[in-house]
Amino acid sequence: MSSRSLAAARRVDPDVSPAAVHAAVEAAIAEHTREQRRRPITPPETADHTDA
Repeated sequence: MSSRSLAAARRVDPDVSPAAVHAAVEAAIAEHTREQRRRPITPPETADHTDA
């Protein structure tokens, strides 16, 4: 857990424990990893490269 994560959490709740922030960060990382695994990987040669 970074000190930035703890500082950000303490701006919302000054009494938050480092353990609670650590658990929340771990859960967010795990969810992000699961989401990345669910997304299909599109090879660069077939990706839609439209300039809008």
